[in-house]
Amino acid sequence: MSDFTVLCVNTFAAYIGVIPFMVILQIIFRKQKLPKRHQFGLYLYALAICSILMSTDTPSLYQINFDPQFNFIPFYGFMDDLNHYIQSFFLFMPLGLLLPTLWKQFQPPKKVFLYILLFSALIEVSQIFCLATTAVTDITDIIMNLLGAMVGYCLFLLIKNMHFMKRMHSQTNNPQRKKLARQEIYIYFFTPWLVTFLVAPFISNAIWDIIWDSAIGMPL
Repeated sequence: MSDFTVLCVNTFAAYIGVIPFMVILQIIFRKQKLPKRHQFGLYLYALAICSILMSTDTPSLYQINFDPQFNFIPFYGFMDDLNHYIQSFFLFMPLGLLLPTLWKQFQPPKKVFLYILLFSALIEVSQIFCLATTAVTDITDIIMNLLGAMVGYCLFLLIKNMHFMKRMHSQTNNPQRKKLARQEIYIYFFTPWLVTFLVAPFISNAIWDIIWDSAIGMPL
């Protein structure tokens, strides 16, 4: 089974756990009358977070093991693990597009850069506690994440005036919605993280059990 298939299944498992919380959050914030396109974009944002967390060996509560491995030399062994770094690049492209699309306060490029830098650093630090022996706290990963996100930001600049991009953000003159816009990005960031940390392993195991049972029942 390919690594891509494993990533898709695990991301799907995490996203299943996140969706009920997304629905609850949007019910809580329904009085703000957020644009439908913006609400849809929030689901894409949560999916992007889930895919990143599940592909970067971010540990769960039940898979914590202190085994630090570090690489502070940029692009050291780059060609030896090229597929991994290419994956790091492409995984963060959606965030570079979604951040300025969904929140006007992230339309300055420095805000996107800082967000991705902090997110990447948080992931790399968390990998110190990962069970996977291949997980390395790697400066090259952070660089590739930043490059991917900034390419996504450039894509935003190219398409931001297109019709389907209108009303994707929640910015208005309503002071309550402005306050929510400042908090929303963090609410919808930490919700997927907590779900993948606490719940996703159970859902993933259940899905894999179904897959293996189905595969065993298939004729050879």
